[in-house]
Amino acid sequence: MKIREYKNSDRDEVKEMVGEILAEIFNGEPSGFKLLKEFRVRKDYLLFLVAEIDGKVVGTMALKKIKNNVVQLKRMYVRKGYEGRGIAKKLIEEITNFAKKNNYKKMILNIYRRWKTRTIFLKKMVLLRRLARTLN
Repeated sequence: MKIREYKNSDRDEVKEMVGEILAEIFNGEPSGFKLLKEFRVRKDYLLFLVAEIDGKVVGTMALKKIKNNVVQLKRMYVRKGYEGRGIAKKLIEEITNFAKKNNYKKMILNIYRRWKTRTIFLKKMVLLRRLARTLN
């Protein structure tokens, strides 16, 4: 697995992956498609990472500055079929290292309520909280 910064040439593949994930989570509801339609890599992201296996984008995570020492995790996705391989863990480690190196003290993550029901995602959330505490 390779973790690297997002490139403009990744856009279509990332959007496809996010579309697959949102279709599963939202069961075709309009709210999920609205999120996909609005998909973009914002210029105010401090860092946008992709995880790649055999040249295929299988995960993403971004970091956005909220205040002087506060950052927010964004675009946290792992492609279906690639869960449980440590992709989110590696992305979180890279993001956390970046935040530490740049003296951020607090990390925020907002998620949709229905995502909390996904067991694997909950496990990653616990890991995220542990890693985020290490920023202090």
